[in-house]
Amino acid sequence: MSSPNLFIQLQAILTVSRQAIQTPPYIVNYDFGNPRQSATVELFESFFQATTLGVGVTLPTSPVFAVLVQNLASTGVLQVAHTPAGGSASTCTLGPGGVFIYFDPAESGGGITAVTLTGVLSTIPAMVLVGG
Repeated sequence: MSSPNLFIQLQAILTVSRQAIQTPPYIVNYDFGNPRQSATVELFESFFQATTLGVGVTLPTSPVFAVLVQNLASTGVLQVAHTPAGGSASTCTLGPGGVFIYFDPAESGGGITAVTLTGVLSTIPAMVLVGG
């Protein structure tokens, strides 16, 4: 295995606020702490086209330990099928702006061995990043 020459860092804060009042208070404010994964390869597609027949994402290595997908369509649904190492494929559905994240910086959870994106009823643009 090659020495890591890349760092993939997830910068995320989850904030939930109550919108029923004029000055909404935060109910949840969680900082993920910027986890960072050492990687040797990555693939980034800023405008991946997911057709209705489904398009497999060409993984730069297998397994990968970072998979981030965002539905870039203003209307339309995107299906994300992912296969964990040694497991069966599982599918989730994302509406416009929806995000799928699998991020295992310690690389101890087995990883993902396949990703397929499918546009529901039409071709859907998506941002895709995978790394390992």
